[in-house]
Amino acid sequence: MGTNRRYPDAGARAAQQRRLQEACGRGTLQTLTEEQLQLTARVVSIAPERGPMWALAWLRFGDTDIRATVVVKRWTADAVGVELEVGEERLRCWVWQGAVEHVDGPTAPP
Repeated sequence: MGTNRRYPDAGARAAQQRRLQEACGRGTLQTLTEEQLQLTARVVSIAPERGPMWALAWLRFGDTDIRATVVVKRWTADAVGVELEVGEERLRCWVWQGAVEHVDGPTAPP
């Protein structure tokens, strides 16, 4: 079998979708609590509409951790609000800043 020269990341993205769907079957996507976020007392920055801000983030579904490509939607000094698609479903959650690595495009994690 050869590699897909036109879409070299297609196989990795498909594998990531399979891992995400399996993780969804093990539990719901967890997010930080209101107490942890303190959104009423902190400045929240919202990502500009001009184009997505991509990142790799550690997410937790039930007791399963998975690193996935996400779109950054907002952030505070301590946390990042992210969004991702799993199948036809769009999921959102907040994770700690340290769980996020900004990347240039929609790359699948290594």
